[in-house]
Formats: sequence, structure tokens, C-alpha cells
Amino acid sequence: MTLFITIIYLLILIYTMGRILLDTRSIPKTLAYLLLVVAFPMIGIIFYFSFGINYRHRRTISVMGKEQRVLDAAYLEKVQDQTEDLLAKHREELAQYSELIHFLHQLGREFLSANQFKLLVNGEAKFPEVLATLKTAQRFIHMEYYDWENDIRGNQIKEMLLNKAAEGVKVRVLYDDYASRKIRHNIVKELKAGGVAVFPKIKVKLNRVANRMNHRDHRKVIIVDGLRGFLGGINISDRYDNSIDTGLWWRDTHVKVTGRLVLSLQRHFVVSWNSSQPDPLPYSRDLFPEKEPAMSQEVSALAQVIAGGPIYPASNIMLTYFKIFTLAREKLYITNPYFIPNESILDALKQAALSGVDVRLMIPMKSDSMIVGLSANSYFEELLEAGVRIFLYKKGFVHAKTIVADGKLSVIGTANMDIRSFDLNFEIMSIIYSAEFALNMENMYLGDLKECEEIDGLQWAKRGPGKKLVESIARLVSAFL
Repeated sequence: MTLFITIIYLLILIYTMGRILLDTRSIPKTLAYLLLVVAFPMIGIIFYFSFGINYRHRRTISVMGKEQRVLDAAYLEKVQDQTEDLLAKHREELAQYSELIHFLHQLGREFLSANQFKLLVNGEAKFPEVLATLKTAQRFIHMEYYDWENDIRGNQIKEMLLNKAAEGVKVRVLYDDYASRKIRHNIVKELKAGGVAVFPKIKVKLNRVANRMNHRDHRKVIIVDGLRGFLGGINISDRYDNSIDTGLWWRDTHVKVTGRLVLSLQRHFVVSWNSSQPDPLPYSRDLFPEKEPAMSQEVSALAQVIAGGPIYPASNIMLTYFKIFTLAREKLYITNPYFIPNESILDALKQAALSGVDVRLMIPMKSDSMIVGLSANSYFEELLEAGVRIFLYKKGFVHAKTIVADGKLSVIGTANMDIRSFDLNFEIMSIIYSAEFALNMENMYLGDLKECEEIDGLQWAKRGPGKKLVESIARLVSAFL
């Protein structure tokens, strides 16, 4: 009987290890799961099948991948690709980044376009701009958001959408079913009752473990009439708006875009929409208008977007970060709240610093996740030794996901520097090629540095073995996050 049980257990173990090797793309996560199931018999196997497998993974990839191919068949044929013309026209200005532009064009079929941008620092700048822009909508409003709260700002956005729907504007909303779970029985119901089409990106049922079992829609995107759009790190919540006292200063960055880059945002929204509800949107000139929007006094710049998520064959977000880091020549200023890099990102930052690039990393002094904070600490020593300068933001919580490089390139988006943003979550970010915009970003960054404490490498190296052990354990555990 004992021999029979042993054989059954070994067969289950071999099957489980096979599933781990086949289904887990991340090497650190693969090794962590293998160690878990071997070191903790049965408990490790139960843990893996409860939390490690994404049971909607194959369906998500299948459905969204199909919708991506269907839309792209029309989009890539009918939307004018101005990439090569713009590269030729701005050859000197784009010389350093022509390789990156071609890389993104090949990786995500992302077109280079001319646009205007407005930098929005914190929710107190974003929300008034969003509400004013939504008010101008004449044909449609599209929104895709990770976290939407039932609070002052959440209800202001809701009321604006209801007003526009009553005027005959078509309003379509996607939300992350886990992060925005608190609005299911209030804001979502009110929007539906008012004629707004609103759906979760991926429906989840087990709230307590859903944030680990399923892919999350981490995007924060608005599209108005296919002409104006918004993206960045700011969710729909009062805590992002420092004009509303929520007890904690929240530092974040968003951007408003006017121009053809909005068509790229629309491309990714329509794929999400068509895979989330039963009434797909076919390609049309109404959704993808060719007319140029009226320009304002905002900063003119060439730009691309890059989207990431499990439907793409490559790790688009990670590869884009890596490419930008390796192209830096003088300055590389990074802000990110969740820093758990893989080896590629770690090596790219170290090689940049060792090559003489002024590499600066800004993260929160106190993370909102103990495991994430401790895990991030475990990477600091080798980065500091390579010459990376690390700054801890202490005024409140810094949630921005931005990069400014060499006074020429800026990145504003939704993606953290961790495995979830690299491989699991749906993300999107803008890459903006403009010295004028980069100067605004750099000034913003230098202003934020005044609220930071820089880590002293010599003092950091003197941390006791107990702290280092705890951080190393957190680094291992972070592979399961």
C-alpha cells in the first residue's frame, strides 16, 4: 500500500513539474515553483494548482489573439504608416533612437506619428483635464481602467459619462474586475442604467485569490472621438488627487495626447473590447478617423506606444525597457513604484552605469507591499556597486512609471518593473521623442529628487546579515507574486 501511494505521488509530482516547465515563462518563477513542490510534498503541489496556474490563460490568449489578428488585418492595411517618412524628415533629431523606432515597429507593429502632448502631474492636474475633454466628445468615449473607486472623482467621471450618453455619444467602458470590484454594485449599475456599455476586461469570481490567478488589466486609457487620449499611471480614485485630503501625498504622472497616436491607443482598446463582450466593433473610419485634430499650444512631438500582455509572443514591455536602457548615453532617470527586475533589466541598468551614464532610480521609501519593498532592497547593493544612484521618495507614495533619457526621450505609461507587468498584466506606455518634452520631464524629476533621500552605498553594504537574509527570502517569494 505504501509503495502504491509513493508511486501515485511520484506520478503527480512529475506531472506537476511538467506543467510548471511548460506553462511558466519566467525562469525565476519556474525555479521557485519547482523548489516549492519538491521541498514541500503535497503542500507545494496544492499551492501550485491553487495559485500558480492561470486557468483562464489559454482562453485569454486564444480569444484576444484572434481579435488582434482580425483587427490588425484591417488596421495595418488602412491606417497610413508614416514611420519611414517621419524618420527621413527628422533624421538628425531621431538619429539616436532610429534603432528603437524600428524595434517597436517590428515588435508591436507600432507606427511613429506626430502629436501634441500635455504633461499632467498628479490627479489634481489630470482629472480637470479629463473632465473638460470628455465634455467635448461628439461621437464616442472609450475608457479602459484598472482601478475605479466609488468616491468623489469616481462619481464625477461617472456623471460626465452619463451626461454624454444622454446626449447620444456612444460610451464604452472596460474595467478590471478585481481592482475595481467595489464599483460593481453601484457605479457599474448606474452606468448601465444610463445607456453606457460597460464590461469587465476579464471576469473573475474568486476575489480573494483572483489577483494571483488571472491576468489583470492594468491599463489606464481614455480615447475621445479617436482624436484625443490619455494614458499613464493615475487610476480613477481620490487618493491620486492631492487637492482632496486622503491622508497621504500621492505622486503620479499622466499625459494627454492629441494626434495620430490616439489611433494606436484605439487599436489596443478595440482588441480588448472585442474580446470582453459579445458585440465586436469592426474597423471603421469612425473609430479610426484620418482627419487631423485641431492642434493646441501643447508640446509637439513624435511618438509611439507599446502594449504588453499575455497575448503577445514576446515580453514587449520588458524588451522595450531593456532597449531604452541600452541606448542611453548620458542620462537615464527612472521612476517606478514596484522594482523587481529580471536579470536582463538588472544587467541593462548596470551596463549603462558602468559605461558612464548617469543612472538614477527613484522608488518609494515605504512600499505599499512589504514583500515588494524588501525584494527591491535585495537588488540595491549590486546596482549601487555598478554606479546606479538610488533615491527613496519620502514625501508620500510615488506611483509614477516614467523614464527620461538623454534629454531627448520620455516614457509615460502603466507598466511597473516586475514580472507581472512584463508577462502577466495588460499594460501600455508611450515613448515620446522630443527634447522639449524631455526637458519638462527632467525638471519634474529633479523637483521630485528634492523630496527624496539618496541611499549611501557604503552604509547600505553594512546592513546586517539578518536584513539581507529577510530581503533574499522576499526576493524568492516575489517570484510567486
